Amino acid sequence: MRLLLPFLILAGLATNAPGQEYPPRAGKFGISVKAGPAIPVAPFSDTFGIGFTGFVDVPYNLTENLQIYLGTGFSRFNIDNGKLAEELPGETVTSNVDAPYLVIPVVLGINYSYRYKSFWPYFTVSIGIYFQKLESSGSVTTNGLMAPLLSHEQTWSQDAFAVGLGSLIPLGNEGWAVDLNAKYNAVVNDAGVVLITTSPSNSFSTRAVRYVSVLGGLSYTFR
Repeated sequence: MRLLLPFLILAGLATNAPGQEYPPRAGKFGISVKAGPAIPVAPFSDTFGIGFTGFVDVPYNLTENLQIYLGTGFSRFNIDNGKLAEELPGETVTSNVDAPYLVIPVVLGINYSYRYKSFWPYFTVSIGIYFQKLESSGSVTTNGLMAPLLSHEQTWSQDAFAVGLGSLIPLGNEGWAVDLNAKYNAVVNDAGVVLITTSPSNSFSTRAVRYVSVLGGLSYTFR
């Protein structure tokens, strides 16, 4: 319920907004700022739990219905130690690993919208580079023997894409709108990276990052 509260507040603002005209602004720039939960998709969800994501984009209205945009943001995930323990070899395994996973996308995208009076549903697609950072530390206990892990930090980048659906809900006719969308984000390369090394001959790798971002925020089109 707490995850949905910001979206309910935004929807309430849109419902109570006067006018709902928000005239087309072809040839104008804008800005949109959104945030919300990031939900891992299998196999990435095998070891990481629900995270948080934020996104900022600068759209340019080519026509009344078509936008191009540049965007960037961040997503942060934490390891799910219960799931990780199930993946590691051994009869009795307890994981106490701290492994924050940070993703920073830099993308070029397109929005195509259909304009009703009070809301504009749109389709969005983007391509770009997802810069990633993974830190790992902690310990793993296997069959009663604890193995401390050396702190380790890795950074890398991968080509990626996102595709999704959203809606703009105008707030009067001054250029403001509530911006809601859900997008599937995925890197093109399936290769993961080593998450932890429990012994010189045994290591465990992450899966390639894939997640659904559920975003809500505000957009403004410059007059």
